[in-house]
Amino acid sequence: MVKHNILIIDDDIDYLKLLAESLEDIFEVKCASNLAVAEDLLKENLAFDIALVDENIGLEKGSSWIKKHHGTKNAPTSFVLYSGLASEEAILRGLECGADDFLAKPISLIALHSKLEKLIEYQDKIHDFEDEIKSKENVINISMAQASKYGSCMQLTSKLNRCFSTEEIRDEVFSYLYSMGLHGCIAFYPINEKPTFFNAQKGVCSPVEIEVMELLKVKPRLYRFGSRTIFNHNLVSVLILNLEDGTIDTDIYIDALASVIECIGARMAFITYKNSLIDVQEQIKQAVSTTKKMVEISKHHQQEVMNEIVQKMGTSFHILDMTQEQEDYLTDMVHGALKKHSQDDINFMEVSQLLDQALHSVDKLQMLNTEQACDSIHQEFDEEDELF
Repeated sequence: MVKHNILIIDDDIDYLKLLAESLEDIFEVKCASNLAVAEDLLKENLAFDIALVDENIGLEKGSSWIKKHHGTKNAPTSFVLYSGLASEEAILRGLECGADDFLAKPISLIALHSKLEKLIEYQDKIHDFEDEIKSKENVINISMAQASKYGSCMQLTSKLNRCFSTEEIRDEVFSYLYSMGLHGCIAFYPINEKPTFFNAQKGVCSPVEIEVMELLKVKPRLYRFGSRTIFNHNLVSVLILNLEDGTIDTDIYIDALASVIECIGARMAFITYKNSLIDVQEQIKQAVSTTKKMVEISKHHQQEVMNEIVQKMGTSFHILDMTQEQEDYLTDMVHGALKKHSQDDINFMEVSQLLDQALHSVDKLQMLNTEQACDSIHQEFDEEDELF
């Protein structure tokens, strides 16, 4: 059984020896016949569990010495003050100076042993309580760290939802990896386009990194091999190079990134759809513009033909020797052609109006897309301002 260390301070040598002999079977005992010797023992960095101190040590007071050393670096863990006067004032002085217990002379050795044993039990309970507090603080710190990492993941998800290109997605993911102390790569597999590969530290991936990611993109959403983990979606893959087994942080990152990869994939699908929609808008706009030009050219050409017919018909009246009946017939024919031409003009006008409406709708849709992108950027700035 390990003995606890006790320091006894008393200027009465005989009484000092009596106390030491009664306690040496249970404690490792050091004695000091004055406060100077006690100071030297403390300077030797001896760790005392208890200091048993007489109130009157020559012209000095034990309570003053206790008060001086209470709570200091090399101080004994507990202090016991004893005095020949068990007055109320003496007991209150013991409490005021920081002593843990008080004894009255003459000291009963049985009572002394009992008090010291209880004091050791008291210290053990304090140590257990401190260990429990440290354990709880450790749990709290771990929980706070976990919450911080999950919070960073949620913030990344929010930022990804405001990305409108693979470059923006790449930069947000790499910023997250850098802040978390992670090293990795990202690969994009856009529809009908060549895949692109990026490394968070070097910018570009090495040939072996590209080969590994292309080889593993057919694996499940989460695939681990050694300290490396790949998170897959049919449109994107994220390869983390430094996730060691058996750590709490690794479990957090795996849970977080397994959700993030789905968010990136969904954002990639949205960007693909949006880009396809923009392409269709441009094609419609180009087709409508071309059709409108062709209508205008056709209308102009028709007008030229009609003018030429009327001119030639009018000239023929003067050149040909025609009867009145023939002239009336030709005049009716010209009127009919002009009437038909007028109806065609109306048709051309309706077609032109419809084409103008189509162009206006396409322009309006493009403006709406631009405004949504601007709103997302402004919203991002606003949310970042709120964080600070």
